[in-house]
Amino acid sequence: MAGANVGLMTSFRTLSAAAALAGASVLIAGCGFGGGTTTVTVTSTTGGSSNLAPTSTTATTGTTSTATTSTATTATTATVASTTTTTPAKPKPDPVKQANMALQKDLATLGFYNGPINGVYGPQTKAAVSSFQKAAQLPVDGIAGPQTWAAINLALGNPNTDAVELLQTALTGLCYYDGAIDGVAGSGTEQALIAFQKKAGITADGRYGPATANALAKAWPNRPASCSGGGSGGGGSNTSGETATLGSPAIQRTFDLSSCTVTRGTIFATGSSGSVNLGVDTTGGSNAQVVVKGGGYGLQGTVKKVSISSNGQFRLSGTWGNNNQAFTMVGTCDN
Repeated sequence: MAGANVGLMTSFRTLSAAAALAGASVLIAGCGFGGGTTTVTVTSTTGGSSNLAPTSTTATTGTTSTATTSTATTATTATVASTTTTTPAKPKPDPVKQANMALQKDLATLGFYNGPINGVYGPQTKAAVSSFQKAAQLPVDGIAGPQTWAAINLALGNPNTDAVELLQTALTGLCYYDGAIDGVAGSGTEQALIAFQKKAGITADGRYGPATANALAKAWPNRPASCSGGGSGGGGSNTSGETATLGSPAIQRTFDLSSCTVTRGTIFATGSSGSVNLGVDTTGGSNAQVVVKGGGYGLQGTVKKVSISSNGQFRLSGTWGNNNQAFTMVGTCDN
């Protein structure tokens, strides 16, 4: 009988505690504590409730009340502590995915892309880039290099693009770029991409295609907490913010412009890309020229057509060399 009385008193305390905690049980269940154990205790009194009531005493009720208060306080404290320590940190946006989305939106605006804006540089995006390159009379490979970025900007009438700005953000976070986040695909951005591509073991051409996009996306979650030495990846900076990208069978290169003026439909500019120098002079009418010297180049081209937008974007086309090879130049001249 002593064992039975102990069992009855224990059951009574359990039932009383469960009743006192009824208000807290919703909070506990909502936070994932204990499953449904409280419900099982309350409803498992079949055939025993008539025997429990006579057994209770004033002393027992007081003891149960004290225990209930203590238990309720402990449960509430545990709930608060758990909520505080398990709140996940808000993830930082992935600039690589955002750059791909911006590129897809630009191509969609221009009528070359009708796929999902999902931030994946996949076959549809590559095909859209190829279609744009063909329409812009650029080398067609589906990879967005400086020349393609500049042509997209020119077609949109923008001095820069969000996609390049986000790409620069990603390269900065990975310590490959320490230049201005200006959305202009200048030589600093190109060199930073080349440095990253070499490290990632992919074709180091300074252009942004599916392979580079995938490699950047994989590298971004493991980026360093900080960069020392102004960019450990070895990227350069585009100081002027004004660029010109030249493309032809003979040369494809992006130049930082050190001087650039646009006056009454004519352009005069000089720039450099490493040891290679660029000169642009369309003020001579039929004698308008584009000259590239240094780095093994010695090219002088004749400009056949000039187009300039109101915001300083320009496009030149012409021929050079003994074989009259065609060239195209796109760029921006802000001043």
